[in-house]
Amino acid sequence: MSKTALAYRVMEPQNESEKIFEQYLDSNVFKGKWTHEPSMPGKSKKPDYLLDYNSQKCFFEVKELRKKPKEPTLPAHINPYLSLRTEVNEAREKFREYKEYICSLVVFNIGDSSFRPDPRIVFGAMLGNLGIAADFDIEKGEVIQESKRNVFGDSGKMIDYKGKQSQNTTISAIIVLEKFLDNIEIEKAMRDEEKRHGKKFEGSEWTSIRMKLYKDHPVRNVPRVVVVENPFARKPFPEGLFNGLFDERWRWIKESGEIDRIFVGSKLKELEELKNKS
Repeated sequence: MSKTALAYRVMEPQNESEKIFEQYLDSNVFKGKWTHEPSMPGKSKKPDYLLDYNSQKCFFEVKELRKKPKEPTLPAHINPYLSLRTEVNEAREKFREYKEYICSLVVFNIGDSSFRPDPRIVFGAMLGNLGIAADFDIEKGEVIQESKRNVFGDSGKMIDYKGKQSQNTTISAIIVLEKFLDNIEIEKAMRDEEKRHGKKFEGSEWTSIRMKLYKDHPVRNVPRVVVVENPFARKPFPEGLFNGLFDERWRWIKESGEIDRIFVGSKLKELEELKNKS
Protein backbone atom coordinates (compact mmCIF):
# COMPACT_ATOMS: atom_id res chain seq x y z
CA MET A 1 0.00 0.00 0.00
CA SER A 2 1.34 3.43 -0.89
CA LYS A 3 2.53 5.99 1.70
CA THR A 4 -0.06 8.38 0.27
CA ALA A 5 -2.86 5.95 1.08
CA LEU A 6 -1.52 5.44 4.60
CA ALA A 7 -1.29 9.17 5.21
CA TYR A 8 -4.84 9.60 3.94
CA ARG A 9 -6.14 7.10 6.46
CA VAL A 10 -4.61 8.98 9.36
CA MET A 11 -6.76 11.96 8.39
CA GLU A 12 -9.89 10.15 7.18
CA PRO A 13 -11.04 6.94 8.89
CA GLN A 14 -12.17 4.12 6.63
CA ASN A 15 -15.84 3.53 6.19
CA GLU A 16 -17.27 0.04 6.72
CA SER A 17 -17.65 -0.78 3.04
CA GLU A 18 -13.94 -0.16 2.40
CA LYS A 19 -12.95 -2.37 5.32
CA ILE A 20 -15.13 -5.22 4.06
CA PHE A 21 -13.87 -4.81 0.49
CA GLU A 22 -10.26 -4.93 1.64
CA GLN A 23 -11.01 -8.03 3.72
CA TYR A 24 -12.51 -9.60 0.62
CA LEU A 25 -9.50 -8.75 -1.52
CA ASP A 26 -6.98 -10.02 1.04
CA SER A 27 -8.88 -13.27 1.59
CA ASN A 28 -9.08 -13.99 -2.14
CA VAL A 29 -5.36 -14.05 -3.09
CA PHE A 30 -5.19 -10.33 -3.87
CA LYS A 31 -3.19 -9.27 -0.83
CA GLY A 32 -0.44 -6.87 -1.91
CA LYS A 33 -1.97 -6.41 -5.35
CA TRP A 34 -4.32 -3.54 -4.59
CA THR A 35 -3.90 0.17 -3.85
CA HIS A 36 -6.28 2.52 -2.09
CA GLU A 37 -6.95 5.82 -3.89
CA PRO A 38 -4.19 5.38 -6.48
CA SER A 39 -2.60 8.37 -8.17
CA MET A 40 -2.55 7.92 -11.94
CA PRO A 41 -0.48 10.11 -14.28
CA GLY A 42 -2.67 12.56 -16.17
CA LYS A 43 -5.77 11.80 -14.10
CA SER A 44 -7.36 14.36 -11.76
CA LYS A 45 -9.71 11.93 -9.99
CA LYS A 46 -8.83 8.92 -7.82
CA PRO A 47 -11.13 5.90 -7.80
CA ASP A 48 -11.25 4.13 -4.43
CA TYR A 49 -9.21 1.08 -5.44
CA LEU A 50 -6.83 -0.19 -8.09
CA LEU A 51 -6.27 -3.93 -8.43
CA ASP A 52 -3.57 -5.38 -10.66
CA TYR A 53 -4.98 -8.56 -12.18
CA ASN A 54 -3.14 -10.52 -14.88
CA SER A 55 -1.37 -7.38 -16.14
CA GLN A 56 -4.69 -5.51 -16.26
CA LYS A 57 -5.52 -2.47 -14.17
CA CYS A 58 -8.97 -2.83 -12.60
CA PHE A 59 -10.49 0.18 -10.82
CA PHE A 60 -13.28 0.07 -8.24
CA GLU A 61 -15.47 2.75 -6.72
CA VAL A 62 -16.94 1.50 -3.42
CA LYS A 63 -20.23 2.99 -2.25
CA GLU A 64 -22.34 2.52 0.87
CA LEU A 65 -26.13 2.35 0.57
CA ARG A 66 -27.56 3.88 3.75
CA LYS A 67 -31.01 4.59 5.12
CA LYS A 68 -32.47 7.70 3.55
CA PRO A 69 -33.68 10.58 5.79
CA LYS A 70 -37.27 10.33 4.49
CA GLU A 71 -37.32 6.61 3.80
CA PRO A 72 -40.89 5.24 4.12
CA THR A 73 -41.75 2.72 6.80
CA LEU A 74 -42.39 -0.68 5.28
CA PRO A 75 -44.76 -1.92 3.98
CA ALA A 76 -44.84 0.87 1.41
CA HIS A 77 -44.14 1.41 -2.24
CA ILE A 78 -40.38 1.45 -2.77
CA ASN A 79 -38.15 2.01 -5.75
CA PRO A 80 -35.52 -0.78 -5.62
CA TYR A 81 -33.53 0.85 -8.43
CA LEU A 82 -33.15 4.38 -7.08
CA SER A 83 -30.08 3.91 -4.87
CA LEU A 84 -28.18 1.92 -7.48
CA ARG A 85 -28.93 4.42 -10.23
CA THR A 86 -27.76 7.28 -8.01
CA GLU A 87 -24.47 5.49 -7.37
CA VAL A 88 -24.04 4.75 -11.09
CA ASN A 89 -24.27 8.50 -11.74
CA GLU A 90 -21.55 9.20 -9.16
CA ALA A 91 -19.30 6.38 -10.37
CA ARG A 92 -19.64 7.62 -13.93
CA GLU A 93 -18.12 10.95 -12.92
CA LYS A 94 -15.25 9.25 -11.07
CA PHE A 95 -14.49 6.98 -14.05
CA ARG A 96 -14.83 9.64 -16.73
CA GLU A 97 -11.04 9.77 -17.25
CA TYR A 98 -10.58 5.99 -17.09
CA LYS A 99 -12.29 4.77 -20.26
CA GLU A 100 -9.25 2.71 -21.27
CA TYR A 101 -9.43 0.62 -18.09
CA ILE A 102 -11.73 -1.94 -16.46
CA CYS A 103 -13.90 0.03 -14.03
CA SER A 104 -16.59 -1.33 -11.69
CA LEU A 105 -19.00 0.00 -9.10
CA VAL A 106 -19.07 -1.87 -5.76
CA VAL A 107 -22.09 -1.35 -3.48
CA PHE A 108 -22.45 -2.39 0.16
CA ASN A 109 -25.80 -2.01 1.88
CA ILE A 110 -26.02 -0.49 5.36
CA GLY A 111 -29.65 0.08 6.28
CA ASP A 112 -31.13 1.00 2.89
CA SER A 113 -34.45 -0.89 3.06
CA SER A 114 -35.29 -0.07 -0.55
CA PHE A 115 -32.24 -1.91 -1.87
CA ARG A 116 -32.68 -5.45 -3.17
CA PRO A 117 -29.53 -7.53 -3.76
CA ASP A 118 -31.31 -9.72 -6.33
CA PRO A 119 -29.16 -9.69 -9.52
CA ARG A 120 -32.35 -9.18 -11.56
CA ILE A 121 -32.95 -5.90 -9.75
CA VAL A 122 -29.35 -4.87 -10.40
CA PHE A 123 -29.88 -5.62 -14.08
CA GLY A 124 -33.07 -3.55 -13.87
CA ALA A 125 -31.07 -0.60 -12.55
CA MET A 126 -28.78 -0.94 -15.56
CA LEU A 127 -31.16 -1.95 -18.36
CA GLY A 128 -34.60 -0.70 -17.29
CA ASN A 129 -37.35 -1.46 -14.80
CA LEU A 130 -37.82 -5.21 -14.62
CA GLY A 131 -41.09 -6.69 -15.83
CA ILE A 132 -42.56 -9.91 -17.17
CA ALA A 133 -43.93 -10.49 -20.67
CA ALA A 134 -45.83 -13.48 -21.96
CA ASP A 135 -47.69 -14.61 -25.05
CA PHE A 136 -51.47 -14.92 -24.93
CA ASP A 137 -53.48 -17.75 -26.46
CA ILE A 138 -56.56 -16.00 -27.90
CA GLU A 139 -58.45 -19.20 -28.58
CA LYS A 140 -58.03 -20.53 -25.04
CA GLY A 141 -58.23 -17.09 -23.49
CA GLU A 142 -55.19 -17.63 -21.27
CA VAL A 143 -51.51 -16.80 -20.91
CA ILE A 144 -49.06 -19.34 -22.32
CA GLN A 145 -47.16 -20.14 -19.15
CA GLU A 146 -43.96 -21.36 -20.81
CA SER A 147 -43.71 -18.08 -22.74
CA LYS A 148 -43.17 -15.96 -19.60
CA ARG A 149 -39.91 -14.04 -19.71
CA ASN A 150 -38.10 -11.11 -18.10
CA VAL A 151 -38.24 -7.82 -19.97
CA PHE A 152 -36.75 -4.41 -19.21
CA GLY A 153 -38.69 -1.18 -19.44
CA ASP A 154 -37.24 2.32 -19.24
CA SER A 155 -34.98 4.36 -16.90
CA GLY A 156 -31.99 2.00 -17.12
CA LYS A 157 -28.65 3.76 -16.58
CA MET A 158 -26.75 1.83 -19.24
CA ILE A 159 -29.15 2.73 -22.06
CA ASP A 160 -29.86 6.13 -23.62
CA TYR A 161 -33.51 5.66 -24.58
CA LYS A 162 -33.76 8.93 -26.49
CA GLY A 163 -30.66 8.25 -28.56
CA LYS A 164 -31.42 4.51 -28.67
CA GLN A 165 -27.86 3.55 -27.78
CA SER A 166 -25.79 2.29 -24.88
CA GLN A 167 -24.22 4.64 -22.33
CA ASN A 168 -22.03 4.43 -19.22
CA THR A 169 -20.05 1.75 -21.03
CA THR A 170 -16.97 2.47 -18.89
CA ILE A 171 -18.63 0.60 -16.00
CA SER A 172 -17.82 -3.07 -16.55
CA ALA A 173 -19.98 -4.41 -13.73
CA ILE A 174 -22.02 -3.54 -10.67
CA ILE A 175 -20.71 -5.65 -7.79
CA VAL A 176 -22.79 -6.31 -4.68
CA LEU A 177 -20.48 -6.71 -1.67
CA GLU A 178 -21.94 -8.64 1.27
CA LYS A 179 -21.13 -10.20 4.61
CA PHE A 180 -22.24 -13.77 3.99
CA LEU A 181 -23.08 -16.35 6.65
CA ASP A 182 -20.78 -19.36 6.26
CA ASN A 183 -22.68 -22.03 8.16
CA ILE A 184 -21.78 -24.95 5.94
CA GLU A 185 -20.22 -27.03 8.73
CA ILE A 186 -23.26 -26.86 10.97
CA GLU A 187 -25.52 -27.68 8.00
CA LYS A 188 -23.43 -30.79 7.38
CA ALA A 189 -23.63 -31.70 11.06
CA MET A 190 -27.43 -31.30 11.04
CA ARG A 191 -27.74 -33.62 8.02
CA ASP A 192 -25.54 -36.17 9.78
CA GLU A 193 -27.70 -35.98 12.92
CA GLU A 194 -30.87 -36.49 10.91
CA LYS A 195 -29.37 -39.54 9.23
CA ARG A 196 -28.28 -40.92 12.60
CA HIS A 197 -31.77 -40.49 14.08
CA GLY A 198 -33.54 -41.52 10.87
CA LYS A 199 -35.82 -38.51 10.78
CA LYS A 200 -36.04 -34.84 9.92
CA PHE A 201 -35.96 -32.48 12.91
CA GLU A 202 -38.60 -29.80 13.26
CA GLY A 203 -39.68 -27.11 15.70
CA SER A 204 -38.16 -27.05 19.18
CA GLU A 205 -36.27 -30.29 18.58
CA TRP A 206 -34.54 -28.75 15.55
CA THR A 207 -33.62 -25.68 17.62
CA SER A 208 -32.33 -27.72 20.56
CA ILE A 209 -30.07 -29.94 18.45
CA ARG A 210 -28.78 -27.02 16.42
CA MET A 211 -27.85 -25.09 19.56
CA LYS A 212 -25.82 -28.05 20.80
CA LEU A 213 -24.02 -28.34 17.47
CA TYR A 214 -23.03 -24.66 17.53
CA LYS A 215 -20.44 -25.44 20.22
CA ASP A 216 -18.36 -27.57 17.87
CA HIS A 217 -19.48 -26.06 14.55
CA PRO A 218 -19.50 -22.26 14.90
CA VAL A 219 -20.69 -20.08 12.03
CA ARG A 220 -18.87 -17.03 10.72
CA ASN A 221 -19.46 -14.07 8.44
CA VAL A 222 -17.27 -13.93 5.35
CA PRO A 223 -17.05 -11.17 2.74
CA ARG A 224 -18.25 -12.19 -0.70
CA VAL A 225 -19.34 -10.53 -3.96
CA VAL A 226 -22.06 -10.95 -6.55
CA VAL A 227 -20.79 -9.68 -9.91
CA VAL A 228 -23.48 -8.42 -12.29
CA GLU A 229 -21.98 -7.74 -15.70
CA ASN A 230 -22.79 -4.67 -17.77
CA PRO A 231 -23.67 -6.19 -21.18
CA PHE A 232 -22.67 -2.96 -22.91
CA ALA A 233 -19.29 -2.55 -21.20
CA ARG A 234 -16.43 -1.24 -23.30
CA LYS A 235 -14.07 -3.42 -21.26
CA PRO A 236 -15.71 -6.67 -20.06
CA PHE A 237 -15.12 -7.70 -16.47
CA PRO A 238 -12.35 -10.37 -16.51
CA GLU A 239 -13.66 -13.94 -16.56
CA GLY A 240 -11.42 -15.26 -13.78
CA LEU A 241 -11.67 -12.28 -11.43
CA PHE A 242 -13.66 -12.56 -8.17
CA ASN A 243 -14.38 -16.27 -8.36
CA GLY A 244 -14.26 -16.87 -4.60
CA LEU A 245 -15.73 -19.77 -2.64
CA PHE A 246 -19.03 -17.95 -1.97
CA ASP A 247 -19.09 -15.62 -4.98
CA GLU A 248 -21.58 -15.43 -7.82
CA ARG A 249 -21.50 -13.97 -11.31
CA TRP A 250 -24.51 -13.09 -13.44
CA ARG A 251 -24.86 -12.28 -17.14
CA TRP A 252 -27.67 -11.09 -19.38
CA ILE A 253 -27.69 -13.12 -22.59
CA LYS A 254 -28.60 -10.65 -25.31
CA GLU A 255 -29.68 -13.27 -27.85
CA SER A 256 -32.18 -15.04 -25.60
CA GLY A 257 -32.93 -12.25 -23.13
CA GLU A 258 -32.24 -14.69 -20.28
CA ILE A 259 -30.53 -13.79 -17.00
CA ASP A 260 -28.08 -16.55 -16.12
CA ARG A 261 -25.84 -17.28 -13.17
CA ILE A 262 -22.66 -18.19 -15.02
CA PHE A 263 -20.48 -18.77 -11.95
CA VAL A 264 -21.13 -20.03 -8.42
CA GLY A 265 -18.38 -20.59 -5.86
CA SER A 266 -17.76 -24.17 -4.77
CA LYS A 267 -18.65 -23.55 -1.10
CA LEU A 268 -21.84 -21.70 -2.00
CA LYS A 269 -22.84 -24.49 -4.36
CA GLU A 270 -22.24 -27.05 -1.61
CA LEU A 271 -24.26 -24.99 0.89
CA GLU A 272 -27.16 -24.65 -1.56
CA GLU A 273 -27.17 -28.39 -2.16
CA LEU A 274 -27.24 -29.07 1.59
CA LYS A 275 -30.17 -26.71 2.11
CA ASN A 276 -32.05 -28.25 -0.81
CA LYS A 277 -31.80 -31.63 0.90
CA SER A 278 -33.18 -30.31 4.18
